[in-house]
Amino acid sequence: MMENESTKYSTLATPANLVTYGRILLLFSLAFSFRIDNQVIRIGCIVCVPLLFYLDSLDGYLARHLDCKTKLGSVLDVVGDRIVENVLWLLLAYLHLIPFWIPVLIISRGFLIDGFRSIATAQGQTPFSIMRTFWGRLFVSSPLSRTSYALSKAILFTLGLSIWSLQLQDVNGIIVLFTALVFLNVVFCLLRGYYAVKECLVLLR
Repeated sequence: MMENESTKYSTLATPANLVTYGRILLLFSLAFSFRIDNQVIRIGCIVCVPLLFYLDSLDGYLARHLDCKTKLGSVLDVVGDRIVENVLWLLLAYLHLIPFWIPVLIISRGFLIDGFRSIATAQGQTPFSIMRTFWGRLFVSSPLSRTSYALSKAILFTLGLSIWSLQLQDVNGIIVLFTALVFLNVVFCLLRGYYAVKECLVLLR
């Protein structure tokens, strides 16, 4: 029994993990293809953005319904989220749609949280199981928080690539919406980071 559990917790090829790998490959394909001067390819890259976030929900669905939830899978899910989010923030900065300090702030926040979460992982916790307080669960680990945050990022990044690819920089309404989404996502990201670090410090004590 112990051997089976060890194998279950260390396997790299569960259906959920395979979706995570595919998601990262799709992201890299988008990052290397969006500058190609072909409208069909650029529209395809725009479509890939919400698909990246759909795959994030799909890997969780597979893990739950196929009984292949593992501690490794939980960590890989967070790693996949981090890679997707950081690359897309950097992409928006590269396209001069947002100031460069925003991805610097987001990436630095990610490193800080992952450093604290590594302590929790070493103690047998998952990145979300350490959330014990009401506000920690509400802002970080609750389905409502995770779903709304993923949805807002999907809209933000899709809109950003659409602005650049379809030359919508002069459409004031779209620019105002994009700017508001950037502000809300940065604030929510920092808020989630605050509670994640706070819960890790409680665990350390």
